[in-house]
Amino acid sequence: MIDKLEKKFGKFAIRGLMRYIIGLYLAGFIIYLIDETFYDNWLMLDIDKVLEGQVWRLVTFIIQPVNVNNIFGMFISLYVYFMFGTAIENVWGSFRFTLFYISGIFFNILAVVTMYLIIQGVFGYGVSYPADLSYINLTLFLAFALTFPELRFGMGNGGMSMFTMIWLMAIAVDVYQAFNYYGEFYGFITLAECLVWMTILCFGPKARHMVIVHFVLLGVEIAKAFKLNKYYGYFSLIMTAYALLNFFIHYMSVKRKGLGFRSKIQKQFMQSVRNSEKHATQSGGHPHAKVVSIYRGNGDQPRHRCAICGRTEKDDDNLEFRFCSKCNGSFEYCSDHLYTHEHKT
Repeated sequence: MIDKLEKKFGKFAIRGLMRYIIGLYLAGFIIYLIDETFYDNWLMLDIDKVLEGQVWRLVTFIIQPVNVNNIFGMFISLYVYFMFGTAIENVWGSFRFTLFYISGIFFNILAVVTMYLIIQGVFGYGVSYPADLSYINLTLFLAFALTFPELRFGMGNGGMSMFTMIWLMAIAVDVYQAFNYYGEFYGFITLAECLVWMTILCFGPKARHMVIVHFVLLGVEIAKAFKLNKYYGYFSLIMTAYALLNFFIHYMSVKRKGLGFRSKIQKQFMQSVRNSEKHATQSGGHPHAKVVSIYRGNGDQPRHRCAICGRTEKDDDNLEFRFCSKCNGSFEYCSDHLYTHEHKT
């Protein structure tokens, strides 16, 4: 079904969508600095206000300021979301990634309506809880983990650098402010979030470990919601359920197309590697056409780079690369993209 939608509406895909998503979050943060009540009064997804004619709230709710009490965590999380989203878009395609976010917005609205109707059924009046894209963004960890399971993501190898020192000082300030102004609970929550981001950026865990990171951060969000009040906690569980449903709908579609963890495409790629190397050994020469095996680069510069996702042999010693004989020019691709890219003519 998604393939049919892509053929018909593919031209409406938003390329580089994460740039606009990050821009909306920064706009929400600036609005919050100017007037802390403006979002709640005019932009929040309030079902009663929507029924009165303020239909713009069905869209403007996505610029809700997030993590304003943890400035370091907010900017680092936005950076990670941008990097993850960009990498996933390169594999899924702009249309599928755009559709993923549009349906995520729809599911957010559905979650608000569901909670509104539940409270109305219990108490006789509805209540709209603020809903942003946080839970949808967290599913990017799952998408990244299942699409690039062996890729390492990070800015360092665990060594102490000047950037690491700056991050540690920023963490110390954020954690101190959280403990001092918001109490022990939010202090420990802030500490946990900051440690997660530091681990990701400084120690470069493999992408498959992002599944664990996803559920840690998800647990933090649910804990904060229940700390506020139990009904907001229930709302966070509904948001989580809809976000996971949205993710699995789109990921299974991508999986059927041949992308992702242990897919048929990857198996086909590795079989072509073995066949070409076997032929080269038997003939005493090199593989035919543009099919070549990976060679480690000398020095700091990589010799191979995927034309789609940008990964090199330095990202993983086990990565294999091939040239595409159908592309006009010398374009190399990794196993995830050799059979799924659009040929360059």
